[in-house]
Amino acid sequence: MKHQLLGTCVALLVLIVMPHIAGAAPARAMWVYKTEDVMTSAAEQELLFAFCKQRQITDMFWQVDFAGSPEHSSSLKNVEENRLFLAAAHAQGVHIHALSGDPSHTLTKNHERVCALADALLAFNQTGERFDGLHLDIEPHALPQWKKASAAEKCDLLTQMVDVHTKVVERLHTADKNVVYGADIVFWLDKIKPDGSPAYPVTYRGKAKDAAKHLLDVVDHVGIMSYRNTAEGRNGITALVAKTIAYADTVKGRAFVGVKMADIGPEMESFFGQTEESMMTALKPVDETYQGHRGYAGLAFFMYEAFKTMPR
Repeated sequence: MKHQLLGTCVALLVLIVMPHIAGAAPARAMWVYKTEDVMTSAAEQELLFAFCKQRQITDMFWQVDFAGSPEHSSSLKNVEENRLFLAAAHAQGVHIHALSGDPSHTLTKNHERVCALADALLAFNQTGERFDGLHLDIEPHALPQWKKASAAEKCDLLTQMVDVHTKVVERLHTADKNVVYGADIVFWLDKIKPDGSPAYPVTYRGKAKDAAKHLLDVVDHVGIMSYRNTAEGRNGITALVAKTIAYADTVKGRAFVGVKMADIGPEMESFFGQTEESMMTALKPVDETYQGHRGYAGLAFFMYEAFKTMPR
């Protein structure tokens, strides 16, 4: 008995000293945007689930639409279609996170409209098949004013972004702690200056740190848009996400590492034009480096519409 008790104490001490060991096994996620095409076709659903099974996709960030005025989104569209799809996905063991978001959601004047998305999802979840999570893609750097903004103005916009995600996750988890909340972020939020201070400092609720750290304190996961066509080297994916995952090891949130294969943006950001086999070989260092870390949620693929057309 004493030996068993000693063993238990040692195990607990290991988890405290090395919290990354306590994390769940890495998952694999995927953004899906042309969701109506899938929901309305049994053949497309069969193809999607077979695709996920072959690639061990466990989670989908599933684009949804909301009904209502621009000021207040009051309900989810395609209710029955979404319920049927959720039932089919859950039967396959795949978790579905309702995906939404717009750069304008950054601004404080629009925050109540964003919180209404959480209310709409909670209302939907009250009966029948439920969404497993809500995943918001709110990118302040895509606002028209970002390009000409001063450093101080950019920090203010990032503060507003932290604020809206915090408001939504608190609204969501006050009503239902079982709904997973995720937020997409760009990899450079935790960029530092030569003196080690944040390049984009955000002071929020009395604490000063970069926006990525603020979000990892409160959300269940982030999806890092760490888009590069190589995992290794100073500008590779593994290096770009290092600080975010190191911080995630110590707090609530975990980090999905985003991988792009869509033909969008600079060539250096995407595996477009490569085979799936070569991409997965290139990504091995990411899993090998971070699979033991509590803060590493796994790879996330952007996006299904491009992934399914990659030559194998």
